[in-house]
Amino acid sequence: MARSLLVLIAAIGFASFLAEAAAAQRGIPIPGARITFSNDPNGSNPKTSFSSSEFIYGRLDLGGKTVYDAFGLKNFGDAKFYYIYYHLKILAAGKEGWEHDWHNGKRATLITKEDSKRTYWNFDVLPDPAKLTTIIGTLEDDLDYYKFPAGMYLETRDVNSARSLFPQNGPYTIDITLFGNSYDDWGKSTGEFEKFPTASAKFTLQFSGTDGQTLVANSKKAYENAENAKNKQDMLHAMPSWWAKGATPPEPKLAPARLVPMIKGFIGQWNLTYIKHAIYPYTGPLWVIEKNSLGIPEYRMVSPYIYIIYSDPKDNSCQLGALYMREPYSGGGTYGAPYLGGIRDVQLIDCAVVK
Repeated sequence: MARSLLVLIAAIGFASFLAEAAAAQRGIPIPGARITFSNDPNGSNPKTSFSSSEFIYGRLDLGGKTVYDAFGLKNFGDAKFYYIYYHLKILAAGKEGWEHDWHNGKRATLITKEDSKRTYWNFDVLPDPAKLTTIIGTLEDDLDYYKFPAGMYLETRDVNSARSLFPQNGPYTIDITLFGNSYDDWGKSTGEFEKFPTASAKFTLQFSGTDGQTLVANSKKAYENAENAKNKQDMLHAMPSWWAKGATPPEPKLAPARLVPMIKGFIGQWNLTYIKHAIYPYTGPLWVIEKNSLGIPEYRMVSPYIYIIYSDPKDNSCQLGALYMREPYSGGGTYGAPYLGGIRDVQLIDCAVVK
């Protein structure tokens, strides 16, 4: 009897240890938080099993707490936007994976000021690309880098990636954890993942190889739509303030009679139509020589960028972008014919304001 009692006590103690370890592995669960999944972006009719041909969305309900309070977003101070982290893991049926890796590979997911005031958050898992709403960034604190789709599309942009995640038909477990950071009493991030506020849930995905190509195609559309949405958000509604003060270097190669045909020829390979250009104001030398590690010139380059405004027939948009002009080194202190490169720093600009 005594031995049985000791075994029971030991078993209870071990079970308690496992429970504490599990809690630490997923941070500190947010009290009352619950994640559900459905085919509806608004979270109606939740279920726990899906096929790979379905669109899937998640909903985080916070039991009355706001997103702001549940994830400690007050510690962001007067930031223009917030973010939390979104971890998604795809596991073959019966495989739990390493439970401690949920906090690795942090993916900052945009939370707007409006989102933060709600007691729920609807998020994408495998959405209709045309209805994409959940965006991640590659730099946490810079809104310019928030232009990529969150969820499964992040992992299935090409066939090889998709095949590695879904090597065969059958059931897979989709394991999701949403989490914030941990902070000390001064409001500073501690990075102690065992104290991160978290919410986790899983569902079953029945994958069929016949859906694979559609999955990859939808992923590419999602990436494109996310980037287009960001570009439209950042669209210029006035000409750049410096445009009227554009430089006019005393260099025949930059004279409009020679430069405009070069620009038209360069952007014509993408069926883009030239509208106008300006050379960015500059100081110092017009040409800059770039040398290799041995000090031998490789090329010389016009120091200011050549900004162009052009139209894209794919969507009838007007866009602003920067080109560079270089000349390859020919030896003996001479350089070859100039050529253009780019286009970089591209922004949409309202066609109505192009003057």
